[in-house]
Amino acid sequence: MPRQFKVTVNGREYDVTVLEISAGQPVSSTAPVAAMPAPSAGASVAAPVAAAPAAASAAAAGDGDVVAGMGGVVVEVNVKVGQTVAAGDRLMVLEAMKMKTPVMATRAGQVTRVLVAAGDPIEGGQPLLTIA
Repeated sequence: MPRQFKVTVNGREYDVTVLEISAGQPVSSTAPVAAMPAPSAGASVAAPVAAAPAAASAAAAGDGDVVAGMGGVVVEVNVKVGQTVAAGDRLMVLEAMKMKTPVMATRAGQVTRVLVAAGDPIEGGQPLLTIA
């Protein structure tokens, strides 16, 4: 049974129709998901439920890339290109909803790329830097 919801994203309000699936009812995963242009504020949209956009960003990350675990803003960058880091070193600090979260190195190596700077907005799954 379709249900109507009002959703606000980045200050824009959308009317969304969602299909409710009851227990034991098969879920169709063959429905095509098409890119849809952003509607004007208050427009009614029937949107299929799809994978989070962060999954696409994470897929673009290469070997050695450190990716954001959440969206937010880069508060500080504690490393620079050419710097050697050890597993557990603090690389940068992200802020989301007034909570600061350190990004730690998961492996030792040398920083070969820094892709963000303090003040940059970031999305979950976005590559932040590369350790080779």
